[in-house]
Amino acid sequence: MSEQAEMQAAKVVAVIQERQGEPARHVKCHRILVPTDGSGTAFKAVGEAIQLAEATGAELTLLMVVDYNKNVAAFEQVSLSGYVPAELKIAAFQFLADLMHVIPRHVRAHTRVEVGDPAETVLDIAEEEESDLIVMGSRGFGTFRRLLMGSVSSQVLAQAHCPVLVVKGMPDDWADEDNFLGDLGR
Repeated sequence: MSEQAEMQAAKVVAVIQERQGEPARHVKCHRILVPTDGSGTAFKAVGEAIQLAEATGAELTLLMVVDYNKNVAAFEQVSLSGYVPAELKIAAFQFLADLMHVIPRHVRAHTRVEVGDPAETVLDIAEEEESDLIVMGSRGFGTFRRLLMGSVSSQVLAQAHCPVLVVKGMPDDWADEDNFLGDLGR
């Protein structure tokens, strides 16, 4: 881990500890939830979460939420009677499987694909898994992007039961904002 990354991890850990009322040298971060949508900021958040997991020994949950309303037209929703096309979930599982190759072997991690409203689902999974921290990108591929932070990250930040680290910016080697991990090297 680079010196800058170690400093960032130490700052986040100190905030977690302060919120938990613990001395700065005792780290209690067992579970980190990392929602992703394939965007550059989400991928950068995965990198930050990996560093935090390495520093704290926490387990990562990589979560992708299939947003039925975003991906299926209104006419199709009526004709499908609530059925989520299998292709959407299969693509999400494949994306997360590819993303798992980025996680070092010594970091414990697992994946989840859920269907629903992204912000609500992230909040529900964070509570269900008793996450100590949520690490997410500042904005993703939403239709109506906010200037500084996306609506999903804003809602999670406002309503989460645990600390939320919102990562801004794109990875240094990211070609552009609309580049998906699944498109790399294919």
